[in-house]
Amino acid sequence: MKEQKSIRKISLKTKFSTASMILAMVLCVIIIIISYFSFRDAMFKRYEQNITSLVDTAATLVPLEKVNQYYESKQTDADYDLLVKQFQIIQEQNNLEYLYAYVPTKAGLDVFAQGTKPGDTGNFVLGDVLGTDYYPQKDIDAANELFTNPDAAKIYITNESKFGYLISAFDVLRDEQGNPVLVVGADMSMQDINSTLSNYIIFVSAIAALIFIIFISIYLLFLNKSIINPLQVIVDNATDFVNNNIDENMGELVALDINVKTGDEIEMLADAFNKMTSDIIRYINELTSVTSERERIETELRIATLIQDGMLPHNFDFPDRNEFTIYASMRAAKNVGGDFYDFFFVDEDNFCIAIGDVSDKGVPAALFMAMTKATVKDLVLRHLPVDEVMTEANISLCKNNEQGMFVTLLIAIVNVKTGVFQWCDAGHDPAIIWKKNGAVEMLTGKKGFVCAGLETAKYAMNESKIEKGDIIYLYTDGIPEANNPETEFYGENRLTTLIGLKEEHDIKLLCASILDDVDKFTATAPQFDDITMLGFKLEE
Repeated sequence: MKEQKSIRKISLKTKFSTASMILAMVLCVIIIIISYFSFRDAMFKRYEQNITSLVDTAATLVPLEKVNQYYESKQTDADYDLLVKQFQIIQEQNNLEYLYAYVPTKAGLDVFAQGTKPGDTGNFVLGDVLGTDYYPQKDIDAANELFTNPDAAKIYITNESKFGYLISAFDVLRDEQGNPVLVVGADMSMQDINSTLSNYIIFVSAIAALIFIIFISIYLLFLNKSIINPLQVIVDNATDFVNNNIDENMGELVALDINVKTGDEIEMLADAFNKMTSDIIRYINELTSVTSERERIETELRIATLIQDGMLPHNFDFPDRNEFTIYASMRAAKNVGGDFYDFFFVDEDNFCIAIGDVSDKGVPAALFMAMTKATVKDLVLRHLPVDEVMTEANISLCKNNEQGMFVTLLIAIVNVKTGVFQWCDAGHDPAIIWKKNGAVEMLTGKKGFVCAGLETAKYAMNESKIEKGDIIYLYTDGIPEANNPETEFYGENRLTTLIGLKEEHDIKLLCASILDDVDKFTATAPQFDDITMLGFKLEE
């Protein structure tokens, strides 16, 4: 067997490896992000607890009963000096940027005490007011809100002011009546948190990458051995089969014999491929035979279509007669249909028009149609009245009708000189008279049972008249019973309305416009019945 080469743009191994790497990277990123936010939140919480504890400690040192005395006298004593010293110790030993106590006013922050040593930046004393020249207006407003609103936030993190990246905590001291007296606050730098977070992320990323590299290596090794390689065997064999796997001695296709032992679905897939190729070979052999038979049948159907079409008259010109014009058309739902029309002279002045619709479709209906057409024409040319023609045709068609088929039939014999016509209806759709003045009428009269349905059926003759310029329009139920995609019928009302809207009394244009309107109405719905029509106009 000739060795075949297959070319693949991207192999399954590459796809699995790429997908695994992408998945690993995504998981690593997710883990790093989750770790980052978890660690950051923990650090923030620790900072909050630490600075809150320091503020609470500092607040307990304030001699609350002397606050008003200090502010009013602007004089300090040993207790105040001790407080400032303690503030300095707390600020220095705990790496606070600032530790302070103040009373907020609309003009700014009225300093009470600070932990910043004299000579250092940010050192202020009792009675100094820090206004907008030192603090932004929003900080002053926030301090006033904190002082007056018990529910105001007491922890802030800022990273946009001139003081840098800080976490601030506050505690409002109140007297025995619950009135606010003093605010104690502290600022702690958080500059170190970024470097700490960066180091943590690098550490977590390295650990995650190492774990996933080990995992993916083991995973891909397992994947290659258990899935990729067995699948590659199946692909190579299948490709070989597709590329014309022919036994050189017998010249026939050879079924695959893939030997994959994995004990799972891949082994089942290999067995399925073996069976499938065996079935394909059998189906190909059967299809070759069926195709030959189908081609023979289709050829015979094409011939039958041509024969049926040849049975229907297509010469609508009568050069020696100017009393009338006639036109007809038939479109079968299948290759061959059960509808038919016919027209011919009975004698010098009388002209026969007929239309029929066999109950079935396809070849059986076409054969029954041919027999009906021949029978009717033969009886009419014997110069029998139309009711006797219909009666005799019914008796003849009932004989040897083992298939139980029947035909609706309408026969009319028109006197082309006077416009008087005798007609007989065997269960067919009523003819339409389109008057010269534009009026549209349904031809009414006695109707009989369908032909070939009941041997003892009787039929009555009707007589009507058309004037010069009037048109008799015959049609089969393929028009009024045409369905659109919503299973609605085209209907006789739509048909008569369309005819009434036409201005020019031209039967060929009339038939074409009706067929076009039916096609627009049905849209994508398939044609389920033959569509046949015939128009006869008595010329002026």
